Amino acid sequence: MTYDIASVGTATLDTFLEAMDVCYHKDKKRKEAFYCFPVGGKVPIQNLEQHVGGNAANAAAGFSRLKLKTAIITSFGFDNRSREIINHLKGEKISVKYCNFDKQSAVNLSYILDWRKDKNDRVILSYHQPKNFKKIKWPKTKWIYLASLGQYYKLAAKQLPAGPKIIFNPGGYELKLGARSLLPVLRKTEILILNKQEAEMLLNVAQSRNYIFLLDILLKLGPKTAVITDGKAGAWAKNQNTAEIASIRALKEHPKEVTGAGDAFSSGFVAGYINNKKLIDCLRWGALNAGSCIKQIGAWNGLLTLDKMKAAFKKHYKNL
Repeated sequence: MTYDIASVGTATLDTFLEAMDVCYHKDKKRKEAFYCFPVGGKVPIQNLEQHVGGNAANAAAGFSRLKLKTAIITSFGFDNRSREIINHLKGEKISVKYCNFDKQSAVNLSYILDWRKDKNDRVILSYHQPKNFKKIKWPKTKWIYLASLGQYYKLAAKQLPAGPKIIFNPGGYELKLGARSLLPVLRKTEILILNKQEAEMLLNVAQSRNYIFLLDILLKLGPKTAVITDGKAGAWAKNQNTAEIASIRALKEHPKEVTGAGDAFSSGFVAGYINNKKLIDCLRWGALNAGSCIKQIGAWNGLLTLDKMKAAFKKHYKNL
């Protein structure tokens, strides 16, 4: 069987905690915001839910719902949590044949703290567990979606097969390695997807509102297409071969929970790209998927099916 895409990275169990009230502090000098709690105090939780998450799993769910034949490559143990995630993946018609199973491995756990009064951001407490990416079994696939692998990135990157096209969505660990260390993968990359802060970190540049400038430098590193997202400001993309540039404004949605929005955008954009959509329409597919994702708690619950994507596209962009 030939898959359309294989998603490489992590799968997690996400526990969502909604705090009734927090002390919110914004540091204007550092341009950072903080949730603050009294030492020794008790913080009331209004709502508690658990859902499957993780970058590779979220993207795989997005691809599968958009009718791409999808496999996931990640690491599991033989514990109940691993079995729970596997059952959810199978329920989304995602192949787990190529996952590594190891008695020393376990899935990551995330505890996501939301504030009832402001759903535009959150704090994530991440507990990373051992993984096994030593001998990856690669499926026959047209595309590989390479998400963040943390300390296992170099090990997995060395094993990338030569045939499939690569979508690269690096995380903080990979970006801290610097552009020079990532060049072997960047030069093989068809699509590079980053948010604005990640692009600035990779390029080691100060904060910039010149998105075209950032895209041009990213393209010099090797990818055929570069994509930058910037939350409420929107998203930008440029293709190296055609010099096509596209940008969109973010949809005006009222978020219920924002975890998974980036993965939802990526899966929407990539599905559009694989289906030979124009660059602007790829961005729109990404925005629609992300906008739907944040209306639900849990990274998968709001993801669009292909039929719903087409209906949402017609509703939002029928006059364009």
